[in-house]
Amino acid sequence: MAKGRGRLNSIQLLPQECSDIVIWAAGELQAMQRSQQDVYEEFVSKLQERQRESRGELDIRIPSKSSFNRYSIDLDATTRDLNEAREMATAVLAGLDHNDGDDITKFVGEAIKAAVMATLRAQKGKLNPKSLLELANTMRMIAMAQATSSTHRQKLEAELTEKTKEAVKTVAKAKGLTSDAADEILDQILGVSK
Repeated sequence: MAKGRGRLNSIQLLPQECSDIVIWAAGELQAMQRSQQDVYEEFVSKLQERQRESRGELDIRIPSKSSFNRYSIDLDATTRDLNEAREMATAVLAGLDHNDGDDITKFVGEAIKAAVMATLRAQKGKLNPKSLLELANTMRMIAMAQATSSTHRQKLEAELTEKTKEAVKTVAKAKGLTSDAADEILDQILGVSK
């Protein structure tokens, strides 16, 4: 029997109509301009106001201070993880040629593969067959994307080589250059001969 995501916390149990208040609180916590206590008090105030506005149509159960604190800690951990991942990606991508989509595709593919492998290690023996199939499909799609990117790059390079050869032939003929001179030009431009 597959496990679900576990019991929902009191913030997750708030009605959908309160999601803007939760997003506001998350933004305030991440901005770190106010104390968590101040944010919590205003959060409660906003939820109470929403309850009054709904005239009893919404069942809003105010999360406890300890629940809000756990939410704040989880949010902080998630934010730190995302920032760390962003910093690592920025550092790696800084060394790549941004015009070379193939390098970027390889990097993203390898990062996703690493995440899949980390998930497999962390969940060793706990993944159900459906989860394993989803991870396997993810790996297969990454491999296909990388192969497609590489094939596309090779096709573009071949097209560019052919166009360059034709352009050199046309110019050589118009300028009265010998075929040896045209070959030398091609060799200098592309590292290929006629």
